[in-house]
Amino acid sequence: MGKKYEGYPSPCVGICKDKRGVCIACGRTKKDKKAWKSAESDSAQIKLLKRCAAQAEEIGTRDFWEKEYRRKCRKKGVRFPEALMLEAAE
Repeated sequence: MGKKYEGYPSPCVGICKDKRGVCIACGRTKKDKKAWKSAESDSAQIKLLKRCAAQAEEIGTRDFWEKEYRRKCRKKGVRFPEALMLEAAE
């Protein structure tokens, strides 16, 4: 078994409270969490991060999630994926 791809940090921001199958902090479902573990490229992770941001927007937690995810990226020494900001502007 090969080494797990390590690009961006997980969208999880450590709250992990489910409401109707969706985490209230990051907006992910169990299916999204499994998909993140099998993502093997930046583009696959960006696609999942965009989905996460859209779902967080839908439940009203995007600003909180984005702030916490930016902090997580800084802490891990990874640039925040600016593609998420472009998505928010559209």
